[in-house]
Amino acid sequence: MHQADLKHDDKVLRDKLETIFQLRRTRSKINWDRGQYLDLLDAFGNPHLNLPPVIHVAGTNGKGSIIAILQAILQAQGLTVHSYTSPHLIHVNERITLVGQAIDNAYLEQLIDQALDYNKGAPLSFFEITTALAFKAFSETPADILLLEVGLGGRLDCTNVIDAPLASVINRISLDHTDFLGDDIRDIAAEKAGIMKADVPCIIGYQGAGDDARAVNDVLLEEIDSSGAYSCRHGVDWNVCSAGGRMVFSFDGRDYDFPLPSLQGAHQVQNAGVALATLFSLRQHIEVSDQAFEDGLTSVYWPGRLQKLEAAGFDVADNTEIWLDSGHNDSAGEALAAEITQWQVQGERPLHLVVGMLDTKDSARFLASLLPHLTALHIVSIASDPHSQTKDDIKGSIKEMRYDVPIYAHDGCVGAIRSIARDNPSSRILIAGSVYLAGEILEHIGGL
Repeated sequence: MHQADLKHDDKVLRDKLETIFQLRRTRSKINWDRGQYLDLLDAFGNPHLNLPPVIHVAGTNGKGSIIAILQAILQAQGLTVHSYTSPHLIHVNERITLVGQAIDNAYLEQLIDQALDYNKGAPLSFFEITTALAFKAFSETPADILLLEVGLGGRLDCTNVIDAPLASVINRISLDHTDFLGDDIRDIAAEKAGIMKADVPCIIGYQGAGDDARAVNDVLLEEIDSSGAYSCRHGVDWNVCSAGGRMVFSFDGRDYDFPLPSLQGAHQVQNAGVALATLFSLRQHIEVSDQAFEDGLTSVYWPGRLQKLEAAGFDVADNTEIWLDSGHNDSAGEALAAEITQWQVQGERPLHLVVGMLDTKDSARFLASLLPHLTALHIVSIASDPHSQTKDDIKGSIKEMRYDVPIYAHDGCVGAIRSIARDNPSSRILIAGSVYLAGEILEHIGGL
């Protein structure tokens, strides 16, 4: 939770969010007691026991995209869907969608008032309180499905109070939030595997290649055995690839033809595969037509994820190509690097990376895959958060990599874009490094 989360057009709601923020407590590792949080749920009437059927989604990357794809397909089937995701890009309402619509200000204010009244000043985190009030909203509003994103880790995350979800989903795991989860990939995988439940299918996404991926897969297999979950693993029970402008999805030995998702990037094909594997695993519970799969995949929208922006939004020449992504860890850097390679094959242009990162993020790991592709690196501060890395911070973090890339510092992201476009006509500009930076840019061009 960052101060940037508190901005809101509605002053009354902004003040209430500030009150929640002041209750936060500092934590160094995942070893906290959930007693106060469970007390708040109890005061709310234990709404987590009266939810629509839940699909619970964990992992380091791609959780929100998977939920967006699932939601688009399920809604195309005519089902009503709630979702809970984090963080938000512009307004906190985005986190809680009720039957496809962000929760309205009045209802959110009402729930915050109840939560503060029940909580009586106990030092709960912002995420604990918003999760509790989200559960209350979900329990009061009928729907067919609830798509629930883990906030941090899994085992002790405050979303992990659902005894029998329809399915658990674990997407790619890598190092992130190391200040909370530590820097041992096996320990991180074990935390995320904590959402597995006995006799519940667990859909596992592609984990990459190399030693870390092997370690993660080993841990997930161990946790499947110990939890009694049903395994549905990438590369074993399902697979996905793109071919001829379409997506080939394999499940239980059969191949299925689908359109590519409307979300950009090869990594979104993998995320779509996870969503498809989830729905195929649940065919006895949820019927989805071929048309719903087609319509959902081709209409899904998830802003701030390799999103192409209009040059006009920044008052720069139309031939400036501008992309926005909220990625900020090593896996995200690798995914962006793969997409950059494809861009350059399709039409080579100078590539300028505009990056803003919080000081809790490992800029070296994020940039390692990207630096070989860059014409220049531009460092910006995140206006909505005082804890941005500086040019010296990022320059120091990558000095061992020995890439001869010019590095520039700018006061703000919009100014950086205009400066690059003015001095480097026909450039390709990629903005990345933070959800908060992505939110600032989307707000600048008029919202989501």
